[in-house]
Amino acid sequence: MSAIGMLIEAVRESLCYTGDEDFGDDITSDLGLHALRRANIERQQAWRTKDSPKPWSLPQWGNALAGEVGEACNVVKKIDRGDFNADPERGRQMLADELCDVLTYLDLLANRAGIDLAAATYRKWNAVSERIGSTARL
Repeated sequence: MSAIGMLIEAVRESLCYTGDEDFGDDITSDLGLHALRRANIERQQAWRTKDSPKPWSLPQWGNALAGEVGEACNVVKKIDRGDFNADPERGRQMLADELCDVLTYLDLLANRAGIDLAAATYRKWNAVSERIGSTARL
């Protein structure tokens, strides 16, 4: 296997939950979408300034989300082409940071649209499981 292939496999293995992990009592292991929503609502107040006092519109949040997804994809591209062969943990951390931004902006977009992302995730995820014949349910 090439060095790039080994790096990609190492990153994939380190990022994927297999069901065997023990997250223990680490508070971050079960963040929860409702906790994220509450924190996002609180933190939005700090973003508002005299230059930008109005809440963002749905398209503004959508564009911000698209930008963050693009940044995450750029890190994936760099991992794939071997930019982090010398320091795979750096690439993994950069991807984790960008995916955190994606999740944050996804929740902010859902909030602006009046969508309970946790409830929508349960509903949609379980509907797909049913459609494909899987017994896995949230």
